[in-house]
Amino acid sequence: MADVLLLEDDPGLQFVLREALSGEGHVVYVASDNESAMNVLRRRTPDVLLLDLMIGGGLSTDVANYAVYSAPSAAVIFMTGSGLFPKGELFGMSRNARWVLRKPVDIGELTTMISHVTSDEVAQSLVHSR
Repeated sequence: MADVLLLEDDPGLQFVLREALSGEGHVVYVASDNESAMNVLRRRTPDVLLLDLMIGGGLSTDVANYAVYSAPSAAVIFMTGSGLFPKGELFGMSRNARWVLRKPVDIGELTTMISHVTSDEVAQSLVHSR
């Protein structure tokens, strides 16, 4: 199972995602804004960052970029309900981005994606590609 940093500012969705991921056996660290998420990254090294792209009137790409140094092996999965970056530009902005999930998030798809990005084979290929 994985350690997951969940950055989501909608309390209802935050609760649902935390419960679903915890129910799958993941350890979930919750943050509601970029600063809180970076504080988690100062104390923990999660395997996965599950980041709401639009957070507090800004973007969570700052958290992803900070994680490049504080948790370099962590995979970033962005979630978004916006139409920003429709042609994959986000992957050029965040070098540790692995996936973008559209809201509403399908819990089954999310848990499968977390399993995929934390599998030993995927993790090893990411380490060797840097």
